[in-house]
Amino acid sequence: MSETIQDLKIAYPNLPFRSGTGRILVTQLAVSLGGTAVCAFFGIVAAYSALLGGIACLVPSLYSLWRVFGRNRGISPTDTRIFGIMLRAEMVKFVITGIVFAAIFWLVSPIQPIALFAVFTAAMFAGWIEAGLRIQ
Repeated sequence: MSETIQDLKIAYPNLPFRSGTGRILVTQLAVSLGGTAVCAFFGIVAAYSALLGGIACLVPSLYSLWRVFGRNRGISPTDTRIFGIMLRAEMVKFVITGIVFAAIFWLVSPIQPIALFAVFTAAMFAGWIEAGLRIQ
């Protein structure tokens, strides 16, 4: 996915993360917007449901990446504290995801759950794939 984005000459923003982790967010955003565009063919409810699914993926990922790579820049990857930092960030990420989904289902009246969860899942997998490509 990142090679495709680079072929399109889309510039990555200068995010406050090291080692290219901001590319995960850019990839998730691209998949979210692409999924929203596809769901727009099925109606406005499907389109904004898909967009909300993308937001439900992006917001927790942003927190998790900021917590691990943005806030703790001075910590070496070989430091023994990094596992605890990553574990806490992932636990809080799950809680934030649950809160975002609860807010969506509570506040948004006509919703299409298939579009919501399809784009959420696609964006989450795209982030995992992008992160896996970064492992050297």
